[in-house]
Amino acid sequence: MAAQEYPTLNDYAPSWADIQTTFTVDGGSALDMIDYKGIKWSSSVEVGTQRGASGGRVMKRTTGAKTDEASATLYRSGLRKLIRALMAKGTTRGNQVAIGTVAFDILIQHSPPGDPEIYVEKLKGCRLLKIDRTMTEGVDAEEVEVDLNPIEVVQIIDGKEVVLL
Repeated sequence: MAAQEYPTLNDYAPSWADIQTTFTVDGGSALDMIDYKGIKWSSSVEVGTQRGASGGRVMKRTTGAKTDEASATLYRSGLRKLIRALMAKGTTRGNQVAIGTVAFDILIQHSPPGDPEIYVEKLKGCRLLKIDRTMTEGVDAEEVEVDLNPIEVVQIIDGKEVVLL
C-alpha cells in the first residue's frame, strides 16, 4: 500500500468546494459568504498551578481561562459585502459610520461527499479589529487580511455546542 500524499475522508479528499460559510450580523442580515480565501481560528486554555511547599512540584491546577482567536483572508468583494452589512448596524457620526463595535457570527459547515456527517463550527460575536491591505503585482484577485475578535468558538456536535472550557 502506497503512502497517501493527502488526507481523505471515506476515499474522498476534503475539498474547499464542500464548505458553506454564513456571516450573520447581530440583528441584521445573513450573508452566504463565498468571497474569501481562508478563515483561521483557534481556542486555547491557559491553566494556573499551585506548587506550595512541595519541592516545586505541581500539586493542583486551576480550571484556567479560555482564549479564542480568529482571522480571515477575504477578497476585496467579500470585505465590501461584510462592511456594507456592518454599516447597516453601525453608529453614524456625521459622514462616518463606525463599524468596529458591530458583532457578527461566522457559521462554517463542511460535509465531504460520501460522509454522512456535517461538520459545524461557529465563531460567535466576532468584531472586526484590523483590516490589512497589501497591493501586489499579479493576476490574482486582491486579498485583504482581517483580524477578528470572537467572543467564543464552538464546535456543534449532535446539537450541542462543544468548547474547551
